[in-house]
Amino acid sequence: MNDIRTRLLAAFDLEHKEHLAAIRESLRAVEKDPAHHPDLVEIHRRAHSLKGAARAVDLPEVERLSHWLEAAFIAIQRGDVPFDAAARDVVRRALDAIEDVVAWATRGGGEVDIAEVLAALTRMGGEGGGPEPVQRRPAAAEAGAASPAAAPRPARSVDAGDGAALVRIRSAGLERLFTAAAGLLPEIENQSALVAELRELRGEWRALERSWHAMRPRLLRGGSHDTTGAAGISFAGDETALRLSSFERRFRALGASLDAAHRAHDRHLWSLRRWGSGFQDEVRHLRMLPAESQFSNLGRMIRDISRAQGKEVEADIRGLETQADRVVLQRLKDPVLHIARNAVSHGVETPQERVAAGKRAAATVRFEASVVGRRLVLRVEDDGRGPNREAIARHAVERGLLGAEEAESAPEERLLDLIFEPGFSTAPTANEYAGRGMGLAIVRREVTRLQGSVTLAAREGGGTTVTVEVPLSLLSQRLVFVAVQDDILAIPSNDVARVLRVPADTLFTDLAAPTIRLEEEDVPVTPLAALLGYDGAMPQGNGAPLALVVLRTGGRRVALVVDALMATRDSVVTPAEEVGIDAARFLGTVLMDDGSPALVLNPAALSPRPGMALPPLVRPVDESARRRPHILVVDDSITTRTLEKSILEAHGYRVTLCVDGREAVETLGELEDVNLIISDVEMPRMDGFALLQAVKGNPMTSDLPVILVTSRASDEDRERGLDLGADAYIVKTRFDQNELLAGIRRLL
Repeated sequence: MNDIRTRLLAAFDLEHKEHLAAIRESLRAVEKDPAHHPDLVEIHRRAHSLKGAARAVDLPEVERLSHWLEAAFIAIQRGDVPFDAAARDVVRRALDAIEDVVAWATRGGGEVDIAEVLAALTRMGGEGGGPEPVQRRPAAAEAGAASPAAAPRPARSVDAGDGAALVRIRSAGLERLFTAAAGLLPEIENQSALVAELRELRGEWRALERSWHAMRPRLLRGGSHDTTGAAGISFAGDETALRLSSFERRFRALGASLDAAHRAHDRHLWSLRRWGSGFQDEVRHLRMLPAESQFSNLGRMIRDISRAQGKEVEADIRGLETQADRVVLQRLKDPVLHIARNAVSHGVETPQERVAAGKRAAATVRFEASVVGRRLVLRVEDDGRGPNREAIARHAVERGLLGAEEAESAPEERLLDLIFEPGFSTAPTANEYAGRGMGLAIVRREVTRLQGSVTLAAREGGGTTVTVEVPLSLLSQRLVFVAVQDDILAIPSNDVARVLRVPADTLFTDLAAPTIRLEEEDVPVTPLAALLGYDGAMPQGNGAPLALVVLRTGGRRVALVVDALMATRDSVVTPAEEVGIDAARFLGTVLMDDGSPALVLNPAALSPRPGMALPPLVRPVDESARRRPHILVVDDSITTRTLEKSILEAHGYRVTLCVDGREAVETLGELEDVNLIISDVEMPRMDGFALLQAVKGNPMTSDLPVILVTSRASDEDRERGLDLGADAYIVKTRFDQNELLAGIRRLL
C-alpha cells in the first residue's frame, strides 16, 4: 500500500504545481497591469480542485489551506474583499505554504508552520464560514492513509520509458552501462579506418585489372606458338592460354570477393552506426532527470533566507520539468543555491528601501531552467538594486586587478566578470549567507569543470541576471576538430556559432584589433595559435581564404583563425583531471582514429584578455596549389542542392550542381576533374539508379565514387543501390552532415 501512496503523491506533486503556477500567473498579470481583470472563477475552480486532490492523498494541511483559499476567492468574487496588494500578498503566502507542505510530505525536511497564513486566509474568507477541523486519521484507521509526517519518502526510481512501469536499478550498474555506451562511440568511428583500407585495396586491384587488360592480348599473341621464356622454360600455346585463363578466373574471383567484402562491411558499419546511435540515445535518456530532482526545494530556501533577513521575496520557479544529465544537475545544485542566496542577500533590498524607491515591497527572485540547442541554461534573476559598478571598480583598483584609469573606462561586462575572482566582494560585512567573496569563484570553477560558462549582467529595468550554460550531458559531445600548426585540437560545437572561410582582405584592420562583420556585429578576429602561446607568427600567404571558427563565450563572439577545419563528430571526452592537464585551458582529451589523443579546448579560455598583445594577423599558407576536391551534387530539389552545397563548401570542397541525372552525365563529359558524385535517386529524365549505371558502366568514370542521398529507406532500394556500385547510401530522413562528410573523406 505504501507503493500506492507513493504513486498518488507523485501524481499530486505534478497536479498541485499546475494549479499553483496558474494562480501565480494571474497574480503577476494583475501586478503588471492594474486594469487587468483576472478570471476569478477559474482561480476559484483551481483552489477547489486542489482541495479535493489534497483530500485524496491525505494531506490535511494542504486541504485546509486550499479550502480557505477557495473561501477567500469566493469573498473576492462577491466584492466583500478587494483584490488589492494586501490580498494578493496573503494569496501568495498561502501558495508558498502549500508548496512547502507538499515538499515536506514528499521529500522530508523541517515541518511547516501554517498557522499565520491560515489565520490571514480565514480573515479574508470570513470567520464563520470555515470548515470543520481536518483531523489526521490514526495509522490503523485505514490502510495506506498515513499522515505526511509518517509518509515514506519516495524511492529513487528510473523511468523505463512507457510512462507507467518503473524499475529500480543500482546506480553502479547504471554507471557501468553509461561507460560501455561511451566506449562504443569511438569504436564505431574507428571502423572508418578499415573502410579506408578496403577502399585502397579496391583501388589497387582495379589498377592491376587495367594493367592485366593491357597485357593479356600481348601474352596471348606471344603464346600462339611455342616459345622459350627468359628462364629457358618452353610453353606450348595451348598451355599458355589455359594458364592465363586460370589466372584470370582467380583474379576476377579475388576482385569479386574484395567488392563483396567492401559492401558487406559497409552494410555492417551502417547497421552498427544505426543501432549504436540508438543505444547511445537510450542510455543518455536513462541518465536524464528533470531539474526538479535537484531544485524542487529552491523556492522554499529562497523564502526561508528572505524571512531570516527581514525581506519579502516571491520565489518564481520555472522549467523544473526540463531534463538533463543527472550528474550535471547534481553538480549544479550547490552553485545554483549559492547564486540564489546571493540574489537575496546582495540583490534584494528591504521592504522599506523598495517602497522608498517606488517598488513593490515584495521582491521577486526567478529561477528558470531551459534547453537551448544541446545546452542546459539555468537563469537566476532578481528585481533588486542591481550590480554596483562604482563599488566593483573601486574594489578592483584596491586589489590591483585594474588600474585607476582602466577601471573608469572598462566596459561593464569586464567589470562584472571580476565578481567571479576569488575573494572579490563588495559587501561591507560578511554573514552566514554571503560576503566572503569565495562563493561565485567556486561557482565558476564548478561550471567550468562541467565544460560550461557563467555570466552576470545587469537586468533591464533593475536587478541582476546570472546565467549558467552547460552541456546537457557529459556522456559524449559533438566536437569541431581544427588544425593549428602541427596539432589537431577540438572545440565543443555547442560553443561554436559558425565556421567559415573568408578572404583576408575582407577583414577590417584599421581598428585596434582586426574584426569581421557578422550579422550586423563587429567580431574580433584572433589567431588561435597566439591565444595558445604557440611560437612564431602565422605564415604569409598570397590570397588564400582564412579559416575561421566563430565562438560564443560569455555572451560575446570571437573569430579564431585556424590553419584548417578538419571535421565535426561525436566523441567521448576524458576529463582534464583524469589526464593531468590544465583544466583552465583544456576540458580534456579525445582519441583520434589512429589512437592518438587530441586536446579539447576550453572555450571560456579562448577570448583575448584585455590588454593582451597579439601578433599581426597575416595570411596563412596559400592552399591554391593543392587542388581542392571537386564534387558533383545531383538533386532536383533546390533546397537539398543548396544545403549540400553550403555544407561541402564550408569544408573546403569545390561544388558543381546538376538538376538531374542527364545533366550530370553531360557535365561529366565536359569536366575532367570531378572527384566524387552525390546524387538523389528520384529525379526527372534520369534517376539516380540510371545515373549510377551510366557512371559505373563507362570505363572513363567507373572509378568515380558515388554517394546516394535519398528518401528511399527500404532495404530493397539500399541493396539495389549498392549492387549497382554505389559507394555509400544515406537516407535523407536520417541525414547527418557528419556522416556525409565522413563518407566523402573515406572515398577521397
